[in-house]
Amino acid sequence: MVPPEPPLPEPVQRKGQGIALALGGGAARGWAHIGVLRALDEAGIPIGMIAGTSIGALVGGCYLAGKLDELEEFARSLTKRRIFGLLDINFGGSGLFGGMKLTARMQEHLEGVTFDDLSKPFVCVAAEIRTGHEIWLSSGSLITAMRASYALPGVFEPVVCNGRVLVDGALVNPVPVSACRAYEQPLVMAVNLHYDLFGRAAVIKHSADLPQTVDEDGRTPLVVEKGQNQRDQRLGITGVMVEAFNIIQDRISRARMAGDPPDLSLQPKLGHIGLTEFHRADEAIKLGYETTQARVGELQRLMSVLA
Repeated sequence: MVPPEPPLPEPVQRKGQGIALALGGGAARGWAHIGVLRALDEAGIPIGMIAGTSIGALVGGCYLAGKLDELEEFARSLTKRRIFGLLDINFGGSGLFGGMKLTARMQEHLEGVTFDDLSKPFVCVAAEIRTGHEIWLSSGSLITAMRASYALPGVFEPVVCNGRVLVDGALVNPVPVSACRAYEQPLVMAVNLHYDLFGRAAVIKHSADLPQTVDEDGRTPLVVEKGQNQRDQRLGITGVMVEAFNIIQDRISRARMAGDPPDLSLQPKLGHIGLTEFHRADEAIKLGYETTQARVGELQRLMSVLA
């Protein structure tokens, strides 16, 4: 008589099992990450870990802490008036806004939460302002790490952490695929929020001999290119800062992802949403959700190959 075969052991759920998400920076466009996570959960796709930069760190951290519902409710409630009320202007510091009002809102739901309390591994990417080093935060206070990751220079105060002065991680690694690879994740999906802003980099030969016209005050000369409205050239200080940061993130993310490409890259078309238009959360979340839904089948096929 042949003895019965022993029962198969139950599969062990490792802490890092599932896909790894690299959630990129993008300020207000980052609300799209909420839609991405909603679509993945709806499709039953497990998430093994998250690495986030800037608002990607904020959304990823809230998700792993079980607070995505609260964050989405907050995002959808924002209006231009409410956003202004959350900004504590600080002319004497190293950032235009102190950020303490935003921190107080986070503390209502995440006070005392550490990385050890999260359901999966999590990395917040920041930059050290004095050395330019890329800093990976993966232990300690969750709120401190997220604040450091989104501390946009000139806008929010830097965060001092263990003697290091930390600012927005998008300066060094806008879409942190490399952090996911360092955790030896077999399947990495990146969410790039800047892909449709500028297109591929180009070098254009151009003449500096442009016609000049005079501003409305009759004194200030303006440089105007043919066929272009002269008011389109007048960005202002804030506009110049925002567009410069857009270019930096776009070019760095393209270079980093070319050297260390993800297995799948999501690129929601968010170029029409400005970096500071946080009141457009409904639109951004919808675009993130729809973009992810369209790639769910491809993602499931990749997972089946690696299974």
